[in-house]
Order: sequence, then structure tokens, then C-alpha cells
Amino acid sequence: MFNNTAFMKQAYEPRTCGIKVPELNVFFSADDEKVWTVRGQTANEIAKGHESSAKNKNIANLLAAVANDKQKIEELKSAVGISDETPNDIVIRLEQLVSCSVSPSIDKPLALKLAETFPIVFYTLTNKIVELSHLGMDVKKPENSGKMAK
Repeated sequence: MFNNTAFMKQAYEPRTCGIKVPELNVFFSADDEKVWTVRGQTANEIAKGHESSAKNKNIANLLAAVANDKQKIEELKSAVGISDETPNDIVIRLEQLVSCSVSPSIDKPLALKLAETFPIVFYTLTNKIVELSHLGMDVKKPENSGKMAK
């Protein structure tokens, strides 16, 4: 039988994983560990990722309604990081990577650049985020008091 009380009392912390990214070694400091750390998503973050795809379409439609110059519309879309050719899967993964990159902390332009220039690294990182999300949060371990038992 599931113990509702224990489940509700338990403290949780995001499940994280460091992924070696040797393809990006040149962008890390010499003394840094060449690792990208990601965490699992919350239910809200998963939903936001799925909604971001619809949001991109709405922004594109809004820009088309506001601007009547096709080149200007494309420039505006590019400036906000959207494209009619961007598959929904990529839009969702961009949201995942931005919200779940622990170290380094990144923004959408960096995520876009990573997706364009290192697509396998991009997919490796976002696949790990999905995997961690599937596993759920880690049970938070109690902190030691610092006193040694005698």
C-alpha cells in the first residue's frame, strides 16, 4: 500500500547529471571540468515546453499581422528566435535546455546556437533532461549534524 503521509512529508531535490562534452572543450577554462550539468523538469516546465511551440506560431502570426514587409517579418522572427521551419521537437528541446541547464546557466540565444552548431550535443543534453524528468526528483538525504557518533 502506498504511504501517502511519508510521500507528502519527504523532502525532494532535483535529479541532476553531469555530462561530459568533449566537443565543447575549447569553450571551457583550462582548469574547469568539461561537464554540462542538467536537471530533470517539473510538470510546469514540461507543460511550458509544449506550450512554447504554440506560442511561437502565435508570435509568427502576430508579426505577420503587424508588419506588411515579408523581409521585415523574417528579420523580426529571427530576432526573437523563431522560424516557420523549426520543428516542434526543437522548440520544446530549446525550452528544456534553457530551463534545465544547471551549469552553465544559459539563455535561448545560446541554446539556439548550440542546436545549430553542435546538434548531437544538443540532443544528448535534452535526452538526458527527459530521462531525468522520467525518473522524478531525488529523495533529499538528511544533512549530517557534523557530530561523530561515539
